[in-house]
Amino acid sequence: MSDDPTADHDPMDDPDRCTATASSTGERCKQPAIPGSNVCRFHGGAAPQVEAKAQERLDRMADSTTADMQAIIDDLADLYHSAPPEDRPDIAKELRKNWTAILDRTGHGKSEKRELEDVSDGDGFGTTVVLDSEYVDE
Repeated sequence: MSDDPTADHDPMDDPDRCTATASSTGERCKQPAIPGSNVCRFHGGAAPQVEAKAQERLDRMADSTTADMQAIIDDLADLYHSAPPEDRPDIAKELRKNWTAILDRTGHGKSEKRELEDVSDGDGFGTTVVLDSEYVDE
């Protein structure tokens, strides 16, 4: 048996591919479906009503995901306030990661990558120094 997880995968079963089939051969279209739909641009995906419905599906999924992420952020914020000072930097990093994910998913800017160094004396009230900062295109 192969160690490759894609060895048994049939590329024709890809859920991101257009589901249209040729009437002459019965073969499935090889084009990618437009995001939020199951057809490519050649098989109706460029029609205004199909694009609108696909966008509606994507918006609904984004709203649901954002609500789930907001619940995680609320839980982390509660944890942060009740955590001992030495645990707060790790919780703050997780909070920032989730805030950034929400902002990125809702189209409110690029992610910012920062390299940080904690120069505190261990009491939890030290200073964090930004060593490097850059915007990341994803």
